Amino acid sequence: MAIEGSKPYEIDGKKYSFAFQDGKLLGANEIDASNDLVSNVDLNSPIFQTDAAKSNITEAYNNFKNKSATGNNVKDFSGVEQATDAEKSTYSTLQTAKLSNEQFVETDQPNALAQARPGDEEFYNDSRFNYNYKGSDIMSYPLDMNPNQDHFKIMKYNYQRKDLNASKARTTQTRVENGVERTVSVAGDSVVGSQLMGSVLLPMPKVTDVNGVEWGKSELTISGLAALGTVDVLTNRGRASGKSVEEKENDRNIKKELEKLRGKNPAGGGLPNFASATYTQVVSKLAGFAFGTDLDADTYLARSGGRVLNPNAEMLFQGPVIRDFSFSFLMIARNQEEGDEIRRIIRFLKLGMAPKFRNTTYLKNPDIFTLQYKSGSGTNDVLDTVNRFNPGGLALTTMAVDYAPNGYWSAYKDSQPVAIKMDLSFTELRPIYEQDQLETPSNSVGY
Repeated sequence: MAIEGSKPYEIDGKKYSFAFQDGKLLGANEIDASNDLVSNVDLNSPIFQTDAAKSNITEAYNNFKNKSATGNNVKDFSGVEQATDAEKSTYSTLQTAKLSNEQFVETDQPNALAQARPGDEEFYNDSRFNYNYKGSDIMSYPLDMNPNQDHFKIMKYNYQRKDLNASKARTTQTRVENGVERTVSVAGDSVVGSQLMGSVLLPMPKVTDVNGVEWGKSELTISGLAALGTVDVLTNRGRASGKSVEEKENDRNIKKELEKLRGKNPAGGGLPNFASATYTQVVSKLAGFAFGTDLDADTYLARSGGRVLNPNAEMLFQGPVIRDFSFSFLMIARNQEEGDEIRRIIRFLKLGMAPKFRNTTYLKNPDIFTLQYKSGSGTNDVLDTVNRFNPGGLALTTMAVDYAPNGYWSAYKDSQPVAIKMDLSFTELRPIYEQDQLETPSNSVGY
């Protein structure tokens, strides 16, 4: 049977909730105004030995045990059925572990670059979208994970934008926090919102990273090169193309050397060859059009003289590649509490990746995630021995959950699957640039 908590009771100026399981008093917890756990308190503490405190415990027990059947209520504290010392100790250890884990969640996002737009605050504060997850929430599998060991951390944020172009490299900025000047490295246009919506700690997965860039084949015949030379003239030898002074000077030096070798023809093939190639291309297309066939210059040249136009093929840079990451976790529930935590983690991630329906015209972005390989509780305890993730955030694009990974259904008496396999696929929201790599510690492997 699940552990249930009583309503809060004020005792000696503080609020306490009492835990029950199987009709027995299991433990006591001090809670704050938001009903969040402050500390686990021994039932034998002096604060619970007063008549007023025992009366509160008796009332909580009757409410839990008998519900509305008031005729079965016990009259005083001596009638309250107690759990065994071993059960109380196990519960106390569990509550203490939960409490200690909370300190390992970075809930602050100082001076977040992306601020909520008008109306977004109301949207996220709407009770319909309150999933009982808070920024201070920490979920973990296994339930007793030690954050000082190597682990994988997932943090969820509401998606925000401050600019039309969020694809920018990292820069170093100077900030003043609490009167102290700090130099920090931030993304040029981080899309991480200012609202942390919970965190998940998982065991270290199989770690791989793939960095790539797009290079593609480019071909230009002598006519294309001539056209390119015309563009160069129209941009005033690069002065109108956004080149730096050094780049323009370098271009001028290269062009001077090339002109010595190729003459003044911008195509570099010599005037007779250039005129011949251009004439062949024009006549071939006209002839093909006149006779209703597909006739190009290469076909004519190959059939008539065993030659083709030189394609002047090169591999040219075409752009960056946005990285994808895939992870697989096998989660086995060792007890009921761990089964509850596994379900909570799965729901947390599913809610985060789902688009939000606003109306028939607009959809709201899903939430985004930041990922870290960590060992320790501090903000800087990110592992240098494996890759880092883009701090601008990642989208959870695919989530596959297999509730029978062994090929057959196996569950506990409450139908909680014994084992669950969860596969997650994330995609970074912007590319990694050289400036990003330079901002990482010199003794790390970078992004």
